[in-house]
Amino acid sequence: GIGGTFQYGYNISIINAPTSYIQAFMNETWVERTGVPLESNVILLLWSLTVSAYPLGGLTGALVAGPMAIMLGRKTSLLLNNVFVIIAAVLSGFSRMAKSFEMIMLSRFFTGVNAGVSMNIQPMYLAESAPKKLRGAVALTSASFTALGLVLGQVVGLRELLGGEDSWPFLLASNAVPALIQLTALPWFPESPRYLLIDRGDKESCI
Repeated sequence: GIGGTFQYGYNISIINAPTSYIQAFMNETWVERTGVPLESNVILLLWSLTVSAYPLGGLTGALVAGPMAIMLGRKTSLLLNNVFVIIAAVLSGFSRMAKSFEMIMLSRFFTGVNAGVSMNIQPMYLAESAPKKLRGAVALTSASFTALGLVLGQVVGLRELLGGEDSWPFLLASNAVPALIQLTALPWFPESPRYLLIDRGDKESCI
């Protein structure tokens, strides 16, 4: 869950704290490029595009999740899905250094793709892998990790931690940590028995 539905909740909440700082960064970047400050309605439009990139990426991720789950398997898809969020973390982490607010927009899109894939494949993987007696409880952990992500995103976004004016790029890039945890832990987990039997026809591996 830490690299799956946790990311969905976490990435929804971490964007709230640095709103004013990112908007100021957009204006400062534009002034450096053109010598003319942005009007407030243009800044609001750019911010709206940045925020909207996340659900747009989520829609893209949700559309590719089904084919990924069938072609690559549930576990491999979840592992590969971390690539999107690591790319997003690199883009947002270096955006201020590169003086490019467009990198933040692209970062939010890739973060959304990660969320769209994980929100579909993680519950599928858990439901197919859990013992029958525990299936309901295990499937519910997807929602628990979403809520945990929302809470931790708010906590990490406090000004005393990573929500300050100087540290907001690190806040946006902090979603790489859950991705690295999942990349370390998930290879030790088994593949979904249902995928092995129905999609691959590998009865021996399924058993």
